[in-house]
Formats: sequence, C-alpha cells, structure tokens
Amino acid sequence: MLTQNSAPGAATPPSDSAGAASFGLSVEDRRHLLAWLEEARPSGIDATEDLRLRPWPMPVTAQVIGVYRSGLTMATWLVVGQNGLWTVVSVAEGTVLATRPTLAAALAVIHSPPAATPVAESPSDAEERLPQSKPVVTTTPV
Repeated sequence: MLTQNSAPGAATPPSDSAGAASFGLSVEDRRHLLAWLEEARPSGIDATEDLRLRPWPMPVTAQVIGVYRSGLTMATWLVVGQNGLWTVVSVAEGTVLATRPTLAAALAVIHSPPAATPVAESPSDAEERLPQSKPVVTTTPV
C-alpha cells in the first residue's frame, strides 16, 4: 500500500482501501505507521509503501516498508521487520542506520515528533512556600 500526496514524477498510489493485511502489520503497528506519516509530512516525508510485493530475486518473508521523500520515486529509507526486530536502512548510503525492537522505535530513527513542552524541573518559589503536608506538632515534657 502506498500512502502519499500526489506529486509530479512520484509513484502512483494504489487505492487506499487495503487494510492492515496489505502490510502484514498488526493493527497497532498499522495505526502507528499512519499517524507517524501524518506527523512526518511537514518534514518532507510523504509516502510509505509495502515493498514485499515488488519483484525480488528470492521470496521475501520479512516486512519491507519503503519510506519516500516528497517528489522522489525511489525510497529514501527501507524499514525491514523480521524476527521481532526492525532495521532502518539508508538507501542512498547503503548502510544500516539502526535496529530497534518495535516499528515505532525504528520510524523514530527517520523522524521523531517534536519534544513536548518541558515541565519545570523545580517548583517555583511560591510552591516551595506552600505546606506539603499537615504540620507535625510535638510536645516535650516540662
């Protein structure tokens, strides 16, 4: 399944009616992939494609997902899942970038969502003056 915005010279996407079985991914991984793609689009990533169905010199049993940059017809990265691990390959460099235990972690190697707004590391002065619990009263014999 190819998911992308149409761009001149880009691969033609097939119908978006295929379900999770087209990637052979779990429902959770499929949902994460779609959400990740939406998050990654502003950075220039506009498509993912199940490459298992392409002609290979031998049968492919692993998951092979091509990740495409806008306007390119060749995948920029391959994300390969097999035996419980996901490996990210840079096609242009011909190198393995990372191997991760989940699809989500592997996709984060390519594009990570922006960090959330940092939480203050220490309480403000006003918070430090507030009592944290009921006061303890002690008495001493006279």
